[in-house]
Amino acid sequence: MFGTLIRIAMRNLLAHKLKSFIVGGILVFGTMLVLLGAALLGSIEASMAESITGSVSGHLQLASSKGKDQLVLFPGPLDGNEIGVIEDFPKVRARLEALPEVRAVLPQGFDYAMIFAANLIDRKLANMRTLRGKGELETYRPVRDHVRRIVELLDRDIQRIRGVIDLDKDDGARRGAEDVHHAAQPEFWADFEENFAKRMEFLENKVAQMAIGEDILFIRYMGTDIARFTSTFNRFEMVRGEPIPPGQRGVVLNTLYHEEMLKQKTARRLDKMKDKIAEGARFESDDELREWRRMNVTQYKEISWQLDDAAADRVAEKLRAHLGPAPVEAAEAASPTDDASGPAHAVDGLLRRFLDMDDGNFAARYQLFYDVIAKELQLYRVDVGDTLTIRGMSQGGYMSSVNVKVYGTFRFQGLDKSALGGMVNLMDIVSYRDLYGFVTAEQKAEIKALEKRSGLQEIAAENAEDALFGEDADLAAEASATGFDEFADVDMSKGAAKWNERLTDIVYTQAQIDGGVVRNAAVVLNDPKQLQAARIAIERIAAEEKLPIKVLDWKQASGMLGNFVSVIYAVLLVAILGVFGVALLIINNSMVLSTMERTKEIGTIRAIGGSRRFVLWMFLIESIVLGAVFGAIGVGLGAGIVGWLGNVGIPATNDTLVFLFGGPRMYPWLSGAHVAFALGLVVMVTTISTIYPALLATRVTPLEAMQDKEG
Repeated sequence: MFGTLIRIAMRNLLAHKLKSFIVGGILVFGTMLVLLGAALLGSIEASMAESITGSVSGHLQLASSKGKDQLVLFPGPLDGNEIGVIEDFPKVRARLEALPEVRAVLPQGFDYAMIFAANLIDRKLANMRTLRGKGELETYRPVRDHVRRIVELLDRDIQRIRGVIDLDKDDGARRGAEDVHHAAQPEFWADFEENFAKRMEFLENKVAQMAIGEDILFIRYMGTDIARFTSTFNRFEMVRGEPIPPGQRGVVLNTLYHEEMLKQKTARRLDKMKDKIAEGARFESDDELREWRRMNVTQYKEISWQLDDAAADRVAEKLRAHLGPAPVEAAEAASPTDDASGPAHAVDGLLRRFLDMDDGNFAARYQLFYDVIAKELQLYRVDVGDTLTIRGMSQGGYMSSVNVKVYGTFRFQGLDKSALGGMVNLMDIVSYRDLYGFVTAEQKAEIKALEKRSGLQEIAAENAEDALFGEDADLAAEASATGFDEFADVDMSKGAAKWNERLTDIVYTQAQIDGGVVRNAAVVLNDPKQLQAARIAIERIAAEEKLPIKVLDWKQASGMLGNFVSVIYAVLLVAILGVFGVALLIINNSMVLSTMERTKEIGTIRAIGGSRRFVLWMFLIESIVLGAVFGAIGVGLGAGIVGWLGNVGIPATNDTLVFLFGGPRMYPWLSGAHVAFALGLVVMVTTISTIYPALLATRVTPLEAMQDKEG
């Protein structure tokens, strides 16, 4: 019977070609939309999952069930930070790592802090003190002369500003300008060595604050067990330096953060210009390229101020050879003398000419910059091997700080240009606890020892007044009689150096790393496909053993970012419903008209013994064949598009897409499930749209068909 029904369906479709192709075109478009949407969303979700789980979150996240706020690894402005702490982390970790699905459980903590970097004069003055203190006078003198040149340039710029802005209205600005002018005079430097301490104090306290300042930078960091993190998260890759040694304090900086925030600004702009030109941009048509060029030219002093006299001469010589004879106006700018306010170096005008780049000379000048100029500069404000001071707000609301060595730079593979993944830096968990204000076991023991030595006694709040002013007032006298000296064991002659040395000498055991406070933890699985099974197992253990933890998958822990795919699914669903809603109405109306046109045919079928059920199936099979034929065409076209995109890739046009795509390009893939879903959906829509017309057709009787013929 079904063979007969299929032949009838094909005959009817061919008999009404225009109607069939109109309906079929809608079905082809709808099927393509479903297939492309399913493939793209499936690829985005898989790429996004790999990005987040392989770089920051792990497959699951653990947080305290007592926390006031929800754990969010990528917080928005309204997300709270009171997530609580995981109690008895060693027990939690040991219990969960015994599960066959779990590969590792790592302690984590995320926060923001600030970096205060010294400006150029500050760094040079510190270098002067060090070199002079060591007696390295041959190295010291060029640095001293460089500082003098910077002060003279600064004075010249301030005098120019005074011609435009009345600095005398601000007492602070006026005094600062006077201090710089005083330090720029030859008399200030004539007896500099004889009055070294006095002159250095003046430069450090009066002049340095007027120099080119460094921005206060914010840094986002994750405190974790570094050794386990680097061996567990598959997206982690060292770029320069080395990982933080196991058990030691330190930080490794994300390459994107290191380049974007800590690199010399002109060099960073040149890097961006190079990347944009490689993508096809041109100065004549790209506003951003022209703006970067303008900033480089006007801010040439970011380079020239770093050059001492010898370096400036070397750079000037190379630039003259490269640039050739200067136009009249540029030659005047490059004159070795300026107005009466102070001397200028010829390199200043040469730098302005050099940085005024265009499409024809950019490649050569970019190469010359790194071959010649960059070698004379401090390219990074903080570099591998430096000690970085990080200050942040502790949980108690006060400022805390830590000094950590920068061991190297790293990247999360494929996320080099993503601000979401590229701005997370890694810090050892012990330093993180100090910065956040958690008291370690070592510190608790030290506090107890100090309390014991000082004779402190714990007194209830209600008895405090009596203890101080009543019969027990001798407690204070007893405490003071112990002769406690808080500096007894501190070598003041070595200052902070001893403390920093002590920190770098300490190697923390795994028990100390795990035993401190842990705010949240990442759970990494052996197989990502076991995510739901692992989550159920962890929740069961937490319930059975009354562990105060809650489990979140990577989507929940990612906050708004994790909901991105769900939002796209909703948008796609609305689009699909719209397309198939139109298709359903058109197919329904077409079938109703077809039923009316085929009354005689239906009556004849009924007259020769065809049942109502046969008529119903005749219409349903016709719609199924319609959906299957044009759905298959739509699947074929959609699969071809997905296959093409899978070869060329879809470029990520911004850093958010880089993170979502898991790299600079996403290569969509197609699965059998996608094909089955698209084809099944289109057949279902066509079948549903035919039910009402088919029911109408079953009500046609032979008598009605004969009356229709007579009429």
